[in-house]
Amino acid sequence: MNQTEQKLTIMAEQKENYGTHLSDEELEHFKQKLEEEKEESEKEIERLKSNAESIERNSDDRQSGQDHHPGDVASDAQMKKTSFTLLEKQREKLKKIEAALERIESGTYGVCLITGKPIEKERLEAIPYAMHSVDAKAESES
Repeated sequence: MNQTEQKLTIMAEQKENYGTHLSDEELEHFKQKLEEEKEESEKEIERLKSNAESIERNSDDRQSGQDHHPGDVASDAQMKKTSFTLLEKQREKLKKIEAALERIESGTYGVCLITGKPIEKERLEAIPYAMHSVDAKAESES
C-alpha cells in the first residue's frame, strides 16, 4: 500500500468515527487547497515582515535627518500601522489554515464548530479554512 492509499484509508476510518460528509477524494482535494494556501500565506507573511522592516528603517533614517515634515512622519506611522494590521490578519489566516489541516487529519473537517452540521462544499471551496457554516457565521455576527 503506497503512502496516498494509506492516507486515504486513515481518512476513511476517521470519517466513520466523526461523521464528516466529505468523501476521501474531497478531503484530499481540500487538503491540497489548504497546503497551497498555507504556502502562499507564509510567503505573504515574509513579504509583509520585510515591508514592515523597510518602513521602519526608512522612518528611522527620516527621523535622524534635520527636516521633520509632519506629513512624512504621519505617512510613515500610517504605513507602519497598515503593514502590521495586514501582517496580523495574515497570521490569523495561517492559524486557521493550520487548524483546518488538523481537522482533516482528525476527521472533523467540514463540520461546523458551532452547530456540528456539515459546512457547505461551496463555502469550503471559497474558504477552505472555514470553521462555521454560513448560517452559524451569520448568527454569530448578528
